[in-house]
Amino acid sequence: MTTFYLIRHGETMWNKEHRLQGWLDSPLSEDGILHAEKLRDHLKKCSFAAAYSSSSGRAKETMHILLDNRQLPIYYEDNLREIFLGDWQGKTVEDIMTIHRLDYELYTDYPGQFVATHTESFGTVTERAIFTLSKIAEKYPENNVLIVSHAVTIKCIINAILGRSINQLWAEPFINGTSVTIIEKVEQQWLVKDIGNIQHLQQEA
Repeated sequence: MTTFYLIRHGETMWNKEHRLQGWLDSPLSEDGILHAEKLRDHLKKCSFAAAYSSSSGRAKETMHILLDNRQLPIYYEDNLREIFLGDWQGKTVEDIMTIHRLDYELYTDYPGQFVATHTESFGTVTERAIFTLSKIAEKYPENNVLIVSHAVTIKCIINAILGRSINQLWAEPFINGTSVTIIEKVEQQWLVKDIGNIQHLQQEA
């Protein structure tokens, strides 16, 4: 059995500005760094055979905080990146709503009706992410593996494993920065054990 700890990167400067990132990037905010440090402490007793990060800077930055001084094989994987958001990348939600209100409302409220014209589709994100996790599970069939990725990518993985339609993509719980989602691969079966856990942020300092 392979157990994946799927971590969303910490809060970034663009997250604070409500600016969409996609394949663009911004550094972690002070809170993003602090929350990653809290998760690092929370995961201290958990052993990992390897760590995989999205190739985006914010995911790499988060992973290096989480790993601290652990000696693990580290891999950077393009297929674990966030959804490509085309013309929306680098723009604030306010700006996007001014120009592409209908498209953006479909994206956020009715994902099953969203048509990817300048962006990547949810289906494509799902395929590349699940393919990559399957390959990692083949390499580490009886281990814990740390994965640092992104909110939409993690949502797509969860949705696929649960066999839900794209309409249910944004079902709660929300995938907060540094949240932990745990999935298992047992032979050919995928299982979701926990979604968006932020216990490490609710503990007293």
